[in-house]
Amino acid sequence: MKRLSFIFCFCSFSFFSCMGYFYKLSQNEKKDYFILNGEKRTYLVHYPKNWDGMPIPMLVALHGRFGTGVSMMKQTKLNELADAKGFIVIFPDGYKRSWADGRGNSPADEKSINDVVFIESIVKRLIAEGSVDQKSVFLVGHSNGGFMAQRLAIEKPELWKGVISVASQLSVFLLKSKQKFKSIPVSMGIIAGTEDPLVPYSGGYVRDGKEILSVADSILRWKEWNSCKESSIKKTMEYMEEESIIKIDFERYQTCSDEKVVELIRLNGLGHSWPGETPVLPFINQGKTTKVIDGSMLVWEFMESLK
Repeated sequence: MKRLSFIFCFCSFSFFSCMGYFYKLSQNEKKDYFILNGEKRTYLVHYPKNWDGMPIPMLVALHGRFGTGVSMMKQTKLNELADAKGFIVIFPDGYKRSWADGRGNSPADEKSINDVVFIESIVKRLIAEGSVDQKSVFLVGHSNGGFMAQRLAIEKPELWKGVISVASQLSVFLLKSKQKFKSIPVSMGIIAGTEDPLVPYSGGYVRDGKEILSVADSILRWKEWNSCKESSIKKTMEYMEEESIIKIDFERYQTCSDEKVVELIRLNGLGHSWPGETPVLPFINQGKTTKVIDGSMLVWEFMESLK
């Protein structure tokens, strides 16, 4: 029985981790790469359909652990949203399906991969080619990619108009390293499920990534770094799914330095998966999922709201 379980897990992992290798690019997409410290680092660019070639906003989307750029695209359908809303979306590939977010246990961290330079290089290349409005560059990451997004927000805040991490918050590593970097305000959003079994909402230790702060403490730190006042705008939205109600709480701090925003989007009762997706790692318990909430739309609505 144990052998059958192992085979199932191995086959599932192999299938989902190889998704990117069998993807056929559309006419408005391209694959590109950098050679950084001897490693070939790849990424997929999706230009919106009917784009006129003028500089437009860009969103960089970082996959979770075991993912690829293509699996992130299929999970989130951000390419379809980009077509509808008119922005470029970048799907980078992590090193051995991981990001060096600083917590220390991913293949990328163990190899001392500089993912900050990799992502920065992509942004600067797209701006240099004239495709991107450099004042409208955004970043989102899920899970390991979300921790990486938090790192990029701390180390390269000048790159981003807005950043969102999904199913991830600040790590103790990033809290300690923050003092090394300039305190440049950057708009930050956190989307988190209160019943996430992999990245605890209340903080603590993550099995593959050491100690993290709670979501509440992470929001508090970003408020401090952005010099936000205590007043906030709160609202709750309710969705009916399978005869039960799912509530999303929004808590937005928008009286901050340089008109920046800090916002918590709390997914009550939900788990680790990207909201609206079918989990791509079915052999890992990610908690309760939902089909009625569009996580990608939540991300883009936050980005569009920024001044």
